[in-house]
Order: sequence, then C-alpha cells, then structure tokens
Amino acid sequence: MTVKHPDILVVGGSLAGLTFALASASRGVPVRIVERAERRTLGGDNLNIDLAAIARTVNCDLRVEAKLPVVRAFRDRHLTTWPALYGWLRDRAAEMPGITLEESHAVASVAAEGDRAIVTFADGTSTTADAVIGADGYHSVVRRAVAPDQPLASYAGYLVWRRLVEESALSAPIAWPTEGGLWIMLEQGYRLVAAVLPGRDGSLEIGRRQVTFAWFDGRRDELLRRTGCLDSDRHVVGTLSAHAITAEVREELSALVPRLWPEPWTEAVAYGVRTPGAMRGAPIAEYKPERLAAGPIAIIGDAAHGVSPMTGSGYATAVDDAFVLATMLAERDAAEPPADLLKRYERARLPYTRGLVDHSRRLSADFTHYVASWLG
Repeated sequence: MTVKHPDILVVGGSLAGLTFALASASRGVPVRIVERAERRTLGGDNLNIDLAAIARTVNCDLRVEAKLPVVRAFRDRHLTTWPALYGWLRDRAAEMPGITLEESHAVASVAAEGDRAIVTFADGTSTTADAVIGADGYHSVVRRAVAPDQPLASYAGYLVWRRLVEESALSAPIAWPTEGGLWIMLEQGYRLVAAVLPGRDGSLEIGRRQVTFAWFDGRRDELLRRTGCLDSDRHVVGTLSAHAITAEVREELSALVPRLWPEPWTEAVAYGVRTPGAMRGAPIAEYKPERLAAGPIAIIGDAAHGVSPMTGSGYATAVDDAFVLATMLAERDAAEPPADLLKRYERARLPYTRGLVDHSRRLSADFTHYVASWLG
C-alpha cells in the first residue's frame, strides 16, 4: 500500500532548500519550494564540500552525473563556487519529479494553526501545508515562528569581504596549482583565505580559472552600524551589498593590500577590492538554536544554525539536516503526525548543531582577540 506523504512546503530555494527538496523527492516524498528571488545569480563565492555526502543525500553522484566542477581542498573535501553548486542543484530540482519550484514569491510570515501551517506571502495571498520547512537563511522568516523569543542571529564581531575574480582579468595567471587547496594567512589583525577555482565554464585551464578570496576584517563595527547591518543589540539584520561599499572604503582596503597580502594573491585581491562590481561585505552571523521545530514548522541550514565560515561546516551541516529529515519523512509511519516527526528531527539534530555553534563561537573569539591584540 502506498503511504500518503504530508504536504510539505519549503521556504527558501537556495542551497539548503534545494538540497532538502532533492533529498526528499528522490526518496519518493514530494515537496513544494517557494523562493523570493527568480533564479539566484549571487551568493557566497567558494564552498568547501563533501561530494560523497552530497551524493548520498540527493541520490545523484556529482562526480559522475552532470559533473560539478571542483578542485581538491584537503582530505575528502573539495572546493567549488557557489554559483556552480547552486546551478547544479537547481537544474536537478527543475528536472526532478515531485518537486514544484515557485520563484518570485516572497514569504511574509509563517504560523501554526492546529496541526497545519499557514504561509502568508508578501502580496497578501496565503496557503496552508501539513509541514513547513524553513531553509531561508540566517535572517529566516520561518525561524520567527519556531523561536519567536530568539528570532535573530548575533554578530560574531567581524565581517568578511568576498569576491570571485576572473583570472583572465589579471596581468598574469595565478601561480597556484590547478589541483587546488586553500591558502590561509593571518597578518596585522586580518585573515585572508584564498584559492583558485574552476572557471565559469568549469575549466581548470590556467588563465580561464577564477580566483576567490575571503578577507576577514574585525574593524568595521561602526560601518556596519551606520549602514544598518546591525541593530542596537548587535543582531545581524543586513549585508553590505556591492553598491553599499563606498569608493572611500574601497580605497582604504586597496591601500592595505600590498602591506598585508603577498603574491600570488596581491593583484587578485587588489583587483577585487578596487573594481566596482560583485564584492560584498558579509557580517558574520552566529545562531545557536534552542529548538529546531514547533508543531508543523521546522528549520534547516543557516536558518537553524548560523556559524562562521572558519568552521568550514555551514553547507555541510545543511546537507546533514537534509539527509536526516528526508530519510525520516521517507520512512515515516502513515499514522505519525508531521509535528511528531519534526520533533524527532529536532532531537536528532539539535545537540550536534548547538555544539557546532559553540565551536564557531570559540573560533570567532580567538579571531576577535587576535584583532584586539593589534588594535592595542
């Protein structure tokens, strides 16, 4: 006898939401995704991923089927670009039976009413579902329904300047091996993580690759407050988009580059900082959950656990969330209410995610202490 699966609505069609949708649909559990944007073009720049874990979760091997362009990072980990992974996931989701993707549909609020969830959209319309899964990032709307007393993520004390740079825009290729690996350096109270990644077309040919950098900067609190990225309680409520980064800030960072960062990264970082375009300043948001579910509503990914990129575990933990929850849904007894299943998901994942955020906070404290030692 065929088990009737609950009507599941996923809020957020970025990496976590797409991964969970693929994990569910590939196990025979249909889902509907609502996403506020129309096919995303921006996101993070580089990602540290475990190909085997993703393959197990979405039941499709990224190394074999429609290969994802990657370079080796360390041990069993690889590096790819955010746009490449997003494109791979979205293309699979668009082709997967059992997934309905509705874009340009912003969610204004989520609430539980009895054993069902009500989703209200920004245009005033609404819909109901047996279960709502929030995969809508660190500034999650769904989290407000799960944890109304703790809806916002806290500022970790530093931001990260990020950008992808086309290697072809530089005067010479980067002298860094095509097989990859991260370059990490601390200097004068700053931290830089850089790597060479596959090009937009997946090429690893020298001269056609992309260069990524993440410049950790713990001296921008006043800028973040002035631009409304932080509230009065030091919660993260915004990000410095490219147009919000002034010429003055770019000039200041550009002047620092030759004093801080050696070759082979000097020109790439200088170009990325100096040239108007896609560089963003992301204040690091940390969120330690007290709960992951409330009745027929649950959260996964960054909505459930905000951590520093220094952990290298942000997306990896979202993959684990997706695997656990999708497996539970696929194996669910037809008589089990969705709220009970989501409570089981919370019991399975909450101890780990809280421990990961504690680890993130220790790394952040070490970095902010290092910054303070240079500021005197």
